[in-house]
Amino acid sequence: NVRIDPSNGFAYTVWQDVPIPFYLAIYFFHIENPDAILNGEKPSVAQRGPYVYREYRPKGNVTFHENYTVSYRSYRQFHFVPERSIGNESDELVLPNMLALGAGILAEQFSPLMKVMFNAAMKEFNQTAFFKKTVNDIMWGYDDELITFLKKLFPNLLPFKDKFGLFADVSIVCRIR
Repeated sequence: NVRIDPSNGFAYTVWQDVPIPFYLAIYFFHIENPDAILNGEKPSVAQRGPYVYREYRPKGNVTFHENYTVSYRSYRQFHFVPERSIGNESDELVLPNMLALGAGILAEQFSPLMKVMFNAAMKEFNQTAFFKKTVNDIMWGYDDELITFLKKLFPNLLPFKDKFGLFADVSIVCRIR
């Protein structure tokens, strides 16, 4: 058992906000020939990155209880580290449209009429197999008209809230620039 005591300044401070640096390095594979792929050609990709983020894991709302236990909220904060990165968060990448492809897999189970409606919705909301987005949007989320539309029709259908991105809905993530 470890005793967490705010009167022990150093140990408590280290426990509350670990000073050891954590880094998250993300690489992407940029699609160089999306139109050719749709015509059956072999993909041509280029690795991009790393895009490096320093992760901080502070504890907040620390409460000491009479039964000698402590409760707290864990937070994750990410800071972009340009000096460790090859590229910027503003870099635009062409990637598979995970939202559209995932929806397409779900649509395989639909009735023929629902498939027609699904295809019409995909066209209406400009959903294609590939998209061009910034690293910032891919990581932290972007607004999408299809998501907004589906959320109105089926509030509990999608496993994420309003934005779609790799880290857009990670529980208790604070994004700091």
